[in-house]
Amino acid sequence: MRQIVHLVIYLLLISGVGFPRWWFSKADEGLRQAKEQGKLVVFYFHSQYCVYCRQVEDFVLPDEEVTKKLKNFVVVSLDINSEEGRFWANRLGVFGTPTFVVYDPSKGSRVDLLFGSRPKEDFLRFFNKVCTAYRIKNC
Repeated sequence: MRQIVHLVIYLLLISGVGFPRWWFSKADEGLRQAKEQGKLVVFYFHSQYCVYCRQVEDFVLPDEEVTKKLKNFVVVSLDINSEEGRFWANRLGVFGTPTFVVYDPSKGSRVDLLFGSRPKEDFLRFFNKVCTAYRIKNC
């Protein structure tokens, strides 16, 4: 049964419908939203065959605390092998997947980067650090 559940999740993820509806799959849409709301952007770089990406997507991103943190940002999910993904990865200094990059659209610059499959606590520390530095309330 567990294998079937993982297969369904995997198929949803590779079909592009597995990410939350409030995430963007196009950078320009996410950046526009972030500018309108005065928020930072979190770029999530992943790839179809990245085992570590699946770990993050299965065990970290669905966590309620992580989801709550991410809602303070505009999230843009990009396949690093797509044309748009390669463009943004090169621009932001991303060298592999999974990578999360916090980006300030008002300054056009990278704020911070987290690479690799990490435990939930590492993600929470990472986003807490950014929230503190940018004085994001209720983060």
